[in-house]
Amino acid sequence: MNIVITGANRGIGLALASRYAARPDAVVFALARDPAAPELHALAAARAGRVRPLALDVRDTQAIDALPSALGVDSIDLLINNAGVPAPSDFGAISGAELNAVFAVNTFAPLLITQALRDRLGTGSKVVNITSVLGSIARAGADYLTYGMSKAALNMLSKKLALEFESAGVAVLALHPGWVQTRMGGSGAALDVDTAADGMVRVIDAFSLARSGAYLTYDGSELPW
Repeated sequence: MNIVITGANRGIGLALASRYAARPDAVVFALARDPAAPELHALAAARAGRVRPLALDVRDTQAIDALPSALGVDSIDLLINNAGVPAPSDFGAISGAELNAVFAVNTFAPLLITQALRDRLGTGSKVVNITSVLGSIARAGADYLTYGMSKAALNMLSKKLALEFESAGVAVLALHPGWVQTRMGGSGAALDVDTAADGMVRVIDAFSLARSGAYLTYDGSELPW
């Protein structure tokens, strides 16, 4: 089982890599800007041969185009587009540069990575886009303007990809991990990383083509678009 995870050097990405690497039939390609990060390095050492750290800055479109060759495998069973960035500015202080930076990582990269790897995805493969409840238009608040926009666009991408891959038998899921105690979520978040990652793995394992295009939380409940 070949698994590709972006943003795998810390937080949710690292926790997911750890769980999949514990499976004897899995090889995890852990993509990160810094593949030599201490925690990822330690995981790779502990799971020799089952975790393969690879350098990828998801903002680098040339590196994304070269990703199929860098992975060196003919098939991918699970692609998790996890890499994400926050948007620090409030309305009135948002710049064009910030908009471009946030959308490049949160929205454009999942599209470009999935597109680059499309020939490696086949019947039974899954694409999981790590989104947020903040991307729900039905539940939109006044805050997190740019971040919410980027995740709402990612949700639309997930629906479009579900239709694009339907005939190929590839299931696509938009998955909200919950408010998690990571560098992005902060120490006051409601969930620890282990609880969120365990729930996400259960949801991904149970997810099938019949529900492709769904928008779910880490506990399997459905979110309104």
